Amino acid sequence: MRQEKIQILKNMADSFDVDAIVVFSPAWRKENFRYVTSENFFGPYAMVVYLRTSGRILIFHSSEFDKTRTQKKLANIDAFFVLDQNWSGFSDIFSKEGVKKIGVAGYKFFPGALAYLLSLSGIETKNSDGYIEKMRLRKTPQEVEYLRAAVNLADKAFPVFVDSIDRGLNEFQIVAEVEFALKKMGAEDNFMLISTGGKEVYGMTPPQNRIAKPGDMVLTELTPQLNGWWCQICRTVVKGKPSDDQLRVFEIFKEAEEAGLNLVKPGVNINDVARAENDVFRKYGFGEFTTPRYTRVRGHGHGMHLDEDPTVNEGVDMKIEEGMVIVIHPNTYNPLTGYMVLGDPVVVTPDGNMLLSTTERKLFHT
Repeated sequence: MRQEKIQILKNMADSFDVDAIVVFSPAWRKENFRYVTSENFFGPYAMVVYLRTSGRILIFHSSEFDKTRTQKKLANIDAFFVLDQNWSGFSDIFSKEGVKKIGVAGYKFFPGALAYLLSLSGIETKNSDGYIEKMRLRKTPQEVEYLRAAVNLADKAFPVFVDSIDRGLNEFQIVAEVEFALKKMGAEDNFMLISTGGKEVYGMTPPQNRIAKPGDMVLTELTPQLNGWWCQICRTVVKGKPSDDQLRVFEIFKEAEEAGLNLVKPGVNINDVARAENDVFRKYGFGEFTTPRYTRVRGHGHGMHLDEDPTVNEGVDMKIEEGMVIVIHPNTYNPLTGYMVLGDPVVVTPDGNMLLSTTERKLFHT
């Protein structure tokens, strides 16, 4: 583990006034473990433990495979453990160190049975969620390059998406083609939403057996993961020639995205970015479609989780900071064409922002 990540754990223990910090990550939410260790794991869970009492760093895995693999890669680790299904010996480690209070990052995922076993030894667990997540908001230059590399895969895979629509494939087949292309390029994973149709489409979904007909729009959020980092583009493709309404509405979406992008800089409240996007729709008489009934968010953070803070919505009170990576996407329904999407990630620079994606921001068609 790198010293700056160990320092984060030390600072956490001081901040929460606890004797130890446990960073618990289940298989479906690995990001905090990966952020602290820069390593993946493949079992049902993994933990990093910092013992404030002795300064020791411990790693817990659910399988010998993960223990052996991680042990070879990680420096500055004092001990590696594999726990059985009964968590045997876990409490004893803390008792021997004189630990009475543990701060748990990943508290909402922490197994109740494990917390109960600790309590039997007189050890209190304290919710310490939010601290690591706050540290993850501001990316280092190296982390920005990881995110740029991830979205570069989306840029390269998007032509496969367009070609698959042109070939008449259904949504399952389109997603399979894109996934295959991304994996060939080194992607670790991919989160992808897709929808096909017209005015009847109210949002994006997992793939179904739909095939685009001439005049239909096919929408996607394309979010590859590379080395633990997720980054996304959102685009709309028309099967055949776009209609006048589709072209007109897309220009409104593009204006809304640009309004949001133009405001993203240090010190600006994320509420104002969302309002700038929504005001464009209001200007053209589509204000009601910016509400939660029709849309979830106007963008969000990117990093080691695909949907991080800051949430770009009116009413969210958070100041933008240099180093944040945020995707701006005014994705919503409109009555003229149905749901439409457009979105791009930016890194916040000292005096503004820099676009990370390179895919042209236009209404694509086959």
